[in-house]
Amino acid sequence: MGVETVFSENINGVMKEIDKTAWKRMLEAVNAVRNETLETLSGSRSGRVYRVPGTKKTYQASAPGEAPAQQLGDLRKSVTGGLKKEGRNIIGYVGTGLDYGPMLEYGTSKMAPRPWLRISFEKSMAEVKRIFTRRWL
Repeated sequence: MGVETVFSENINGVMKEIDKTAWKRMLEAVNAVRNETLETLSGSRSGRVYRVPGTKKTYQASAPGEAPAQQLGDLRKSVTGGLKKEGRNIIGYVGTGLDYGPMLEYGTSKMAPRPWLRISFEKSMAEVKRIFTRRWL
């Protein structure tokens, strides 16, 4: 009466589970950055007071170095996030399709930067690290 032990590999199954977990973690990280971005784009600012064009309403603009103020809220509404796969890499992204998003972030020759995306990423970095350092399997 003998004892027989059989070893087998399941590399493909393990790789699928790792890929699935990586996709979920990246989506969770993207959502954390997007949520922080929406928070960054909320609240009051300390710049000059202006009239909203075409209305009788006023709003307080951002001062240089502050995140942009909400005039109509279009930037905040346009912030999206998503995932894409490039080869074996999963790329997460957060941003806006509005042309003036980068102008606010980096400034122009006539306006000092109003950083909103980089600062949001920096604020959410601890959460992103926590997401990716949890146990995987």
